[in-house]
Amino acid sequence: MSERCQEAVDVPVAGRRRLLGCACCAAGSLLAPALGRAAGSPGPAPAVENWRARLLQGERSLWLIRGEDQVRAVYWTPDAGYSGEAYREICWLLRDAQASKSFAMSPRLLDVLCGLQNWIGFNGLRQPIHVTSGYRTFATNYRAEGAALNSRHLNGQAADITVPGVPLARLAGMASLFGEGGVGMYLNKGFVHVDTGNERIWIK
Repeated sequence: MSERCQEAVDVPVAGRRRLLGCACCAAGSLLAPALGRAAGSPGPAPAVENWRARLLQGERSLWLIRGEDQVRAVYWTPDAGYSGEAYREICWLLRDAQASKSFAMSPRLLDVLCGLQNWIGFNGLRQPIHVTSGYRTFATNYRAEGAALNSRHLNGQAADITVPGVPLARLAGMASLFGEGGVGMYLNKGFVHVDTGNERIWIK
């Protein structure tokens, strides 16, 4: 239930963003947070890239659901940094459910999920991220249909997700524009894969 790297469509970064960005627009436009200058402030307007940083300003939290489990936790604040308790709760939700084993998930992955959730909220939709798969042991990954032997799930660097009310194409487009890793859109299985590996895309 994850990426199959040998079948991934490798696209240069700019092309990748255009491709899934177009999918995002086709599924319905989403606005990036406005970053206009304060009235009378000197200098040029902020760079377009700055909206990504704005999505992670202040405290960082996640609202995740997986089956009967749910976590709503602030995992990082500017003053205190990472909250060990919240981080452990998130890692447990993203565990290998079949093996009942958790893993130290990549903080970058948590930031990608947080940024996506904040972007969705900026557009007026307050919904949890539903997790299909997070960390996987080698045994679980081996049994997963179509999983790559070097899957990012093995290192706590990937998650398969959906968001109620957000079409897969739109979610994949958002992940491609915001994140800096792999994005796979699984149309038949109904989820989007995000990871913190090399930038690449695939649609299956």
